[in-house]
Amino acid sequence: MERAQVIDLLCIIAEEYSQIDTSEDEEIRLYESLKDFPFDVACENVRQHKLTNPWPPKIAQIRGGAGDLQDQRKAKDQTAEYFAERDKAQAAAKPMPAGWKEELYARLKSGTAARH
Repeated sequence: MERAQVIDLLCIIAEEYSQIDTSEDEEIRLYESLKDFPFDVACENVRQHKLTNPWPPKIAQIRGGAGDLQDQRKAKDQTAEYFAERDKAQAAAKPMPAGWKEELYARLKSGTAARH
């Protein structure tokens, strides 16, 4: 969100909540908290807030659940990357040579297994 959009958002909020602080310090504070957030989503969250709440929205209410959704998307992407790596490792895996298990058991029974 751009600083001009933060000012627009404050105007939208002030239409319903006349007691809201619209000072330059408040604009800067809101900008710092909302600069990574989409303006259209913030406007929709404020619109929904105005329908059901007599008090001005806080930053968390302006952001709504979108922050949680972003976290969920990030976790989903990380999980997809993990599974892609696992699939790549599985495709590169080679079967153990024939008889390796029997040879290991024989070495264990005879007591000649290498110790670390």
